[in-house]
Amino acid sequence: MRHTLVLAALLVVMTAAVLPGQYSRRRATAATATAGPYNGPAVSFSGTVKSLSKKEIIIDMDSEQSLTLRRSGKTKFFKDDKEIKAADIPVGTHVTLDATRDGDQKLSALKVMVAPATAPGSPAAAKLSANP
Repeated sequence: MRHTLVLAALLVVMTAAVLPGQYSRRRATAATATAGPYNGPAVSFSGTVKSLSKKEIIIDMDSEQSLTLRRSGKTKFFKDDKEIKAADIPVGTHVTLDATRDGDQKLSALKVMVAPATAPGSPAAAKLSANP
């Protein structure tokens, strides 16, 4: 009987020592919003500018979906291989852009290129009219 009481008391003491370890605070992981830049490959998107602000770019993609991308100091805007200001791109302009993922896995625009206008008699215009 005495042996059973000692064993039960020992079991209670050991259980109490193990339980606080289960409820300890978790440490911050490396994949937080303040993590460094994602060094993966850039991806390209094509669409029409829906909105352009100092913090983000929203484009209507050709597949009838909208895509929101962040803007940063690294975001550059080009037209005919010349750098332009973001204010020079009106809403409704067709653009192609390269983007990469940030440390928090959100897309960040790197290079925004205004799509060149096609002349009415050019082969590109004929291709577009043949495939509506």
